[in-house]
Amino acid sequence: MRLSPFWLILLVLPPLLALFVLPPFGQRMVILAGIYGLMGLGYQLVFGQLGALNLAQGALFGLGAYAAALTAPILGPFALPVAILAAAIPAALVAGPLLRLQSHYFALATLALASLVNLSAVHAESLTGGANGLAGFATSLPRGPALLATVWVCLIAGVLLYAWLFEGKLGERARLLREAPLLAATLGIDGAAWRFVAFVVGGALAGLAGACSAALSGVVSPEATGFSIMVLCLTLVVLGGSRHPMGAVVGAALAVGLPELLRDLQGAWLLAYAVATLAVVLWAPEGLAGLIDRLRGARPAPAEPPGLPDVLPAVGGPKTLVLEGVGKRFGGVEALADVSLWLARGEVLGLIGANGSGKSTLLNVINALERADTGLIALDKLRIERLSTPEIARAGIARTFQTLALAGDSKMADLARAVATGAPFLLLDEPAAGAGDHERRELVGIIRRLRDAGRGVLIVDHDIELLSRVCDRLVCLDRGRVIASGRPADVRADPHVRASFLGLDGIAA
Repeated sequence: MRLSPFWLILLVLPPLLALFVLPPFGQRMVILAGIYGLMGLGYQLVFGQLGALNLAQGALFGLGAYAAALTAPILGPFALPVAILAAAIPAALVAGPLLRLQSHYFALATLALASLVNLSAVHAESLTGGANGLAGFATSLPRGPALLATVWVCLIAGVLLYAWLFEGKLGERARLLREAPLLAATLGIDGAAWRFVAFVVGGALAGLAGACSAALSGVVSPEATGFSIMVLCLTLVVLGGSRHPMGAVVGAALAVGLPELLRDLQGAWLLAYAVATLAVVLWAPEGLAGLIDRLRGARPAPAEPPGLPDVLPAVGGPKTLVLEGVGKRFGGVEALADVSLWLARGEVLGLIGANGSGKSTLLNVINALERADTGLIALDKLRIERLSTPEIARAGIARTFQTLALAGDSKMADLARAVATGAPFLLLDEPAAGAGDHERRELVGIIRRLRDAGRGVLIVDHDIELLSRVCDRLVCLDRGRVIASGRPADVRADPHVRASFLGLDGIAA
């Protein structure tokens, strides 16, 4: 979303107040809020945009702090970029194996990484100073107004860049990765690459925040890598708004300001802080930044559903999709057996068969949501059966799904996304399911336009009349095997098809 003038003013106001109005203690609080904002902004990339619970952000913060402390006596202010690399490089090295894990397994793995960093900080005494930590390095790093300017210039630039990047198509792709990763993959969006970049860039921002924290406090101890920092990071992002461009800034201001405001409660301040946090989670799940926008009447406009252009441009790319001897088993069940077919650009091929005959499995095998056990799948001379789903999409195959993957989505929006990829081949899984007569007529027109634009369309549907109107050829599957292939009239007249799919056993006899 684009930052409104309201948020722009709130973004630049704290450092200006700290420079020209606030006393030294207030300036220190503003610097600390900026540091936490940097750490939280990096965390928004992984947790907010991609929905992955990364519990190593606090450890990467600590790595940046230690790197700055160790190199500051030699490099001076240039220890800050070293700290960025000290967090980003380990993040890049561990990202490969960690990001293959899903859901809670990824969270547990990042927690193990954080524990390893913390234990190293405690026990590598010759390097880290052990439990006593490191001190005496801060005079070589930016201090006072210089540190304030460094932190807030980086934070303001980061927030503006974040808002700009996720305002348009990039934000929609992130939403697809977060809410419908399989759909995203079939559109050519490489979730692994996205997670890698988000993890590394988020780690780099955590490293910068850690270095600035070291400059502010003048001491680095194992607490900088401890789980309390991670809890603080997660809390401030949830409180502020995990995807709102100002979420990390608002959350950081709360994380710094609330303990000071509640200090008079003495030992009960932590309980009051927890109650305030719970209240935000329950009544403002979008975060305080989103709540403020709602109260201001400045809710973001709902995303326009994708639509088909009036004129479908001609496409290039591969000319033929070929399957030869494709087989797939699930345990003892043979879902596909020696399936061979071909589809040319500018042609519509219908795939029919009873429920459980292997139609959707065949589509899944073509775009690698399932791996074929045997056989060949190729676009012209390029074999694709061992490529990943995003690679196959970029090679020229897009698809729709039988079940809508996004809340509030429609079959037409699903089809429009697939068409918008520019792929020369489209796999349509029951696009007419649940459609009325008007929608079916509209679908027939769209499929004909796709054929005229040079697209090859493989369509699965139970409406044999619709398929007979739009398809050049039909292929019928029965228990994973091709039992008939040819022109629609010929396939419909085949006795095996009439018996297995049309249920006309008496006529077939």
